[in-house]
Amino acid sequence: MDKYLEQDELDRLITRDLSRLPSFVPSLGFDRRVMAMVRLPEPQALIALRRARAWALQPRRALALAGAYAACAVIALALAVPWALQHSSYISFGVGLMATKVIGAARETGMAFAGSVLTSRSFQALRSMPVLREHFVMLFAVATVGYAAAAVTLHRLLKSPGGKRVPATPAR
Repeated sequence: MDKYLEQDELDRLITRDLSRLPSFVPSLGFDRRVMAMVRLPEPQALIALRRARAWALQPRRALALAGAYAACAVIALALAVPWALQHSSYISFGVGLMATKVIGAARETGMAFAGSVLTSRSFQALRSMPVLREHFVMLFAVATVGYAAAAVTLHRLLKSPGGKRVPATPAR
């Protein structure tokens, strides 16, 4: 050009010329067709697993493997059942001891939690409130009505709109 352009004028000129260029938009489904041709490498462990599965699922090998598994289970049970019967008193003592320890730990945890609740400021503030028995009945009635209202509201929110069945289409 024979004329000197300011930066703003040059920007407008370039923008105008670029907007006049034809827009090339890929056709619908172009991305799926391209991605269908792309081969992603698979991990070696997955390849080995698929080969082992194909090898094991051949009829004779599958039958032999199933028989070997069954034989291992029978041998293990033949050894474990007599041992368990012979040592049942020790097993029951161990189970009883473990149950006692678990129940004791649960009791200690519950006592610690109860102690922390009873010494908290919010419990002390709640305890210091002047509440009579008549108030408990009213509070219970209000809580029951509130719970029922929440259940009805939740039911109405979960219903389909306007009582119509609206099919859900999965996102693609």
